[in-house]
Amino acid sequence: MQESYPTIRKVPTHIITWGKWIEESLGDHKEIILCITGNPGLPGFYTKFLSTVYDCLDKRIPVWVIGHAGHDEAPESPYKKPVPPIENNENLYDLNGQLEHKIEFIRKYIPKNVKVHLIGHSIGCYLALELLKIPDVSEKVQFCYMLFPTIERMAEAKNGFILTKIVRPIYCALQWFYRCFALLPTLIKIWIIYFYFLLTRTPKYYLGTALKYTNPAVMDKVWFMAMDEMKLVRNLDLENIQLNKRRLKFYYGTIDGWAPVKYYHELKQRIPDVDAELCTRKIEHAFVMRSASTMGFMVAERIRKQAMID
Repeated sequence: MQESYPTIRKVPTHIITWGKWIEESLGDHKEIILCITGNPGLPGFYTKFLSTVYDCLDKRIPVWVIGHAGHDEAPESPYKKPVPPIENNENLYDLNGQLEHKIEFIRKYIPKNVKVHLIGHSIGCYLALELLKIPDVSEKVQFCYMLFPTIERMAEAKNGFILTKIVRPIYCALQWFYRCFALLPTLIKIWIIYFYFLLTRTPKYYLGTALKYTNPAVMDKVWFMAMDEMKLVRNLDLENIQLNKRRLKFYYGTIDGWAPVKYYHELKQRIPDVDAELCTRKIEHAFVMRSASTMGFMVAERIRKQAMID
């Protein structure tokens, strides 16, 4: 596993890879796996999931994950590159800015003759669908695996209602709280997060990644993108899905507060032959926290069926 923060569209961006680093020659590899995260877009939460995918495919296909612009900052060091503030740079951090961010990455680092298995999680699925509208990017995409997709009516879902009707009105108070929390000594912040992990049965190896949430500059960008999602992710893009349905696989949860079961049934009703599946294991929307290995095995098996490997 390798990781670094190359600058993409003016923003140092957390990239983690297995197999080949983004600036290495891919050699004989004719396909790669690229994961686009949900929001917050911290690749550290996807390491267990994607290492499982990589191992299950016998380490024969490079696996990359890209975080969202501004959602993850490099550790402090003399070589750390500055992250543009959100003020006067809103176009870097809104939903369209995140799309342009992924387009630039794909164009810069993935050769034309290499096919991409695109894994989207949550809002990453929306971005994946939008990428299919970009001709030179779309022609590289072999298949898309849409995990717990937030591709329509986000504000109308249970969690969207909570976010827009309950959290947004008191966001100033929450903003003040996490700015105060950020001032605490690191050791105290770690213990508070660790206690929360114990209560929620979250694996402790995510502690370092969760600590990044205590950076107010990061949280402001996470919130800014979330509010843009509430405004823009509304109507299901039926035309795009119909056009690309032969290379789309949707996986919906039964206990998902962002993409309820009725969204799955309505998609199947509108496009009966779309490849959409309803989870039978009660896996949560944030599957990377407690079901990373399970989903990794499942996705790897599906990739194996589509990949050009023996």
